[in-house]
Parts: sequence; structure tokens; C-alpha cells
Amino acid sequence: GYQVPDASMRQAINNLRNRANYATEPQHASAEESAALAYALMVLARERAATVGDLRYYADTVPEAFATPMAAANLGAALASYGDQARADRMFRQAGGQIDLNVKEPYRYRPDYGTSLRDAAATLTLAASAGSQAIDTTKLTSAVAERIARAEQAGRSLSTQDSIWTVLAARALSQSVPPAALNGVTLGQPVTSLPDASA
Repeated sequence: GYQVPDASMRQAINNLRNRANYATEPQHASAEESAALAYALMVLARERAATVGDLRYYADTVPEAFATPMAAANLGAALASYGDQARADRMFRQAGGQIDLNVKEPYRYRPDYGTSLRDAAATLTLAASAGSQAIDTTKLTSAVAERIARAEQAGRSLSTQDSIWTVLAARALSQSVPPAALNGVTLGQPVTSLPDASA
């Protein structure tokens, strides 16, 4: 990764902490606000700068406020960073249940520039990185790969968000234990094309 100067890193973490501290309570917030809060909490937790009591409170009392797969997965990843695997898995299961890769995407961009594919790839990345068994990563990997193949066949390119999170998912899956499989092939390293099941 890139080296970030200490002063810049501290400033960014302080900014996120302030946003999290003064965020609207999730039960009264819009889906976009709750998604932004979940992302901030995930980054803060990764840097050991989140308040674990807040993470547990949100997971226990208002999990439904994290209404997109990526929002729920970000809260799950934050909890996993603090070793609370039970709550993390509950949020990852929620994220998995919210994924619908067959939904027709709106013609306009979402406020978070996301798509159902981006959310699925992000959920896969975060769950695999957290070592969660709450999501069937092999099944979700296949669904993501099929969605990408359909887009390619239709001549549609992936968005930047879709592409980045797909690459991050491939990286996380190649390091997960047990490793995921795609078309019956164990993923021991990131792949950029689908294994041929007939080979």
C-alpha cells in the first residue's frame, strides 16, 4: 500500500470519528446516512479507533437500519475487527440476505455510486477478510462471476466501483481459510478469468 503521512492519517481518523460521533441515530437516518456511518465505523475499527460499545449497540438494536448489503457488511467487518465474531456473523448473514444480483439496476447512480454487483463483491471481500463462515463464499463467488459474465455478454462494462471491489474480493478469497472455489476449482490465487469447468 501507499505510505500516508502520520499527520494526514490522524486528521482523517479524527474527521471520521467526529462524523461517527455526530451522525444521526441510524433508526432516524436515511439509508445513505447509515451506509456512510457503517463505512466510517469499519475504517475506524480497522485502525482500532472505533467505540466497540457503539458497534454492539447498532448490531443489537437497529441492525435493520443498515439497509444495504455493503452497510451491513461494513458493520460486520467493524465488529470482527474487535473480535466480536458472533455479532459480526449476524451482520454478514443480514448482508447476504439483502443481496439480489438479479435486480434491474436503476438508470441513475445511487448516492454511494453502488450497484447490486458492487454490494455483493464488497460483502464477499469483507466477509472473507474477517474469516466469517456466515456467508457461503463459494456460492456468492459463483453468483458474482455469473453476473460479470452476463454483463460482458451484453456488452456492458463494469463501473469503477464494481471493478475495484471485484478485484478486492478475488484477493480476499485467495487468502481465506478455507479457500473458496469457482466452477469446482479452488481459488489459491486471484483470478482474472473464469476457470473452464470442462478443462
